[in-house]
Amino acid sequence: MLTVFFNLSYLLAGLVAMVFNVTSSILQPLIGRWFDRTQAAWILEAGLALNCIGMSLVGISPNYVLLLFLVGTAGLGSAAFHPPGFSAVVKSAQSGKGGAMGIFLSGGNIVVFLGPVVAGSLMSSFGLSGTLFFLPIGLLVAMLLFRIRRPEKGKIPPLGSEGNQPANKRLVSLLAAITALRSVTIQSAVTFLPMFFVARGASLFLATTIASIWLGVAVLGQLGGGFLSDRLGRRSVIVGSLLAGACLFYGFLITDGILSLFLLGLSGAALYANWSVIVVMSSEAAPSNVGAVSGFMLGFFIGIGGVAALVFGGVADIIGLHSAFLLFAGFAFLGGLLALFLPKNARLA
Repeated sequence: MLTVFFNLSYLLAGLVAMVFNVTSSILQPLIGRWFDRTQAAWILEAGLALNCIGMSLVGISPNYVLLLFLVGTAGLGSAAFHPPGFSAVVKSAQSGKGGAMGIFLSGGNIVVFLGPVVAGSLMSSFGLSGTLFFLPIGLLVAMLLFRIRRPEKGKIPPLGSEGNQPANKRLVSLLAAITALRSVTIQSAVTFLPMFFVARGASLFLATTIASIWLGVAVLGQLGGGFLSDRLGRRSVIVGSLLAGACLFYGFLITDGILSLFLLGLSGAALYANWSVIVVMSSEAAPSNVGAVSGFMLGFFIGIGGVAALVFGGVADIIGLHSAFLLFAGFAFLGGLLALFLPKNARLA
């Protein structure tokens, strides 16, 4: 809709997406590092408010330059919200950190699933100015979050307070490599699954619906993986979910009909089951830098995934979508094999 309203070329439309990705992803570890040093917990609510203001005003932007500014503001708000958010979850959950992180991350994924439907409905009824309906909701939630957090000040350890324990750089690097491999498979699937079904003869509506349902099932897998990791251990869930997810995705590619769709759904649940576990494990590996390392993991996941989707498109142009999926699903399997090198004695809580 923005492309049509501002008569944008593909390049200028891509610039809008790039501005948000740069400000929301690349800035996250930097803001996380600053948060770890200053313990400025107020950026939790400020980030949420900034994100809400930027995205809500996008619909009434009078020109392209202001549009880029508002999108960048929204991205900055997202980058500010996540590091203290991750830290709050880790510090608040005295036990069961995997399950708590699964709930937190699933909030974002649920909106990835439902957001286009809600936003599309509002803009279909009110045009681009329909984005203004999100403004009071976001600001109200930011104020509510502020009121909830303050009374807990004496009951929950300050965000990021773990003394000066040194980070396990080897473990963080290993988790980053696993994150990169899973991101290649997942982001390629998120981007190109609708095109895959269209190429098979499905309508665009059906193709996007199937892809959305895949993401919806993935939310359930993420929740389940977090709770399982508190009982079975971090390493077991990461290894098992990545290996199983890759195999299930291969099953989807080589079968047809209902069985194929069933295996696709299971693959989404399995591939996403390890994400909250990886974030928690990385925070445990760097207890004094929870904001920085969690922000890095999320930014790294999005950044690598964006590059992977570009490469996948180029490969698919040469060998076809089906063959490209067969190739790129293997990255998740490699991530599962690499996860075998994670320590067995990682903390369960």
